Amino acid sequence: MKELIQHKGISLNVESIWAKALAQCSNPLGLDDATVKESLEKSPPKEYVGATWRGRYIIPLIFVNNDVHKQPRDKSNDKDHVNALINNYEVKGYLVDSQPPFACFNPANLNPTQVDAETGFNRRAALGAIGQDCYIYDIYEFDTPYNRVVARNVSNHHSNPQLSQTKQDYIKETCNAIAKGYIPRDEDAIRAFVDLIAADKTPKSRQDIAKQSICNANVFPNFRTYTSQGSGPFSLNRFISDQKIVKQGVEGRSDEDLKSQGYISYCSSDGGNKSVWMRGIYNGIKLGLPVWVFGYAPNRVADLDGWRLKFISDWNEVKGFLVEFAFMIAEESGVSTINEDDFTVKLGGFFPHYVKPNPEDLGRETEHGLVDVKGNPLTFDPNGSCLTLVS
Repeated sequence: MKELIQHKGISLNVESIWAKALAQCSNPLGLDDATVKESLEKSPPKEYVGATWRGRYIIPLIFVNNDVHKQPRDKSNDKDHVNALINNYEVKGYLVDSQPPFACFNPANLNPTQVDAETGFNRRAALGAIGQDCYIYDIYEFDTPYNRVVARNVSNHHSNPQLSQTKQDYIKETCNAIAKGYIPRDEDAIRAFVDLIAADKTPKSRQDIAKQSICNANVFPNFRTYTSQGSGPFSLNRFISDQKIVKQGVEGRSDEDLKSQGYISYCSSDGGNKSVWMRGIYNGIKLGLPVWVFGYAPNRVADLDGWRLKFISDWNEVKGFLVEFAFMIAEESGVSTINEDDFTVKLGGFFPHYVKPNPEDLGRETEHGLVDVKGNPLTFDPNGSCLTLVS
């Protein structure tokens, strides 16, 4: 064993103390140097970002601290998983092709022989049940607490037997990391952290984990989405009202009421939304009113500028088909150009989505009010030109 790990820098004095204690350990699994050597061949140590592997050791459990607060799972121990581990040990013994748990030396610990377990909490409970007083651990040294927390979560993506971490486990880890300052109180940083530690989950699950963690930690969101239901703080109706834009659609108002508004408004999550286009054309021509459409993203998008550009591209595509249709049926009249001022449906702007506080603007949301493709503020003019003609 020393040939494999001594050069990694573990104190020979600590090794000696561990070795002396091992002679007194109950060891029904029969762990020895040959076991460690074989496990290194069949299950080499994992590489983690910002980590240095310092060796693989059989450590007497009296020198291993299992702090429940470092347990990456939401519950201290999972009874079913512990029982499965006990059965696994009794039937198969120690599996050399399985990754061992890992631990770290804690500089704050006055006893240099003690290590802090970062993983293997359920395993420790199972070892106690079978009377095993020592176990194999990988020892790592991490550059930052952030790297250590990521590693202890990634290390749980294993078998022997496997217990996948739940969404609640990852939410706990993320919130703890935020509280301890390992992650900046920034939505993008939190989402990046979740993507690292919860790589075994689906994108939808990771999105839910990040969203709940952000909420639990009272982190100000960077990206605001809007709901099409009701009139709550982040609803389409509330934003439209706050911008002094007339109520969406035509419901609940007479033709005279609508004409007195001077225009009709709609919101759309897609520049090519056929339903919005046809309602706009029908009601606009019927009432002789311009129809203004305002674009919004119902879900978080990675590339907001790109999403808005595509919105306009889809918008222009549908508009092009409508103009072509008009030319086809008006062929005999010789119409060959259009009057943009008379075109019924117009794009008025976009909802603000990127709302991270801007330190250069006294902490005000980066995007606020109605905005253009690049997120710059717009002043809505019911008598103005379509955004596609001025952007």
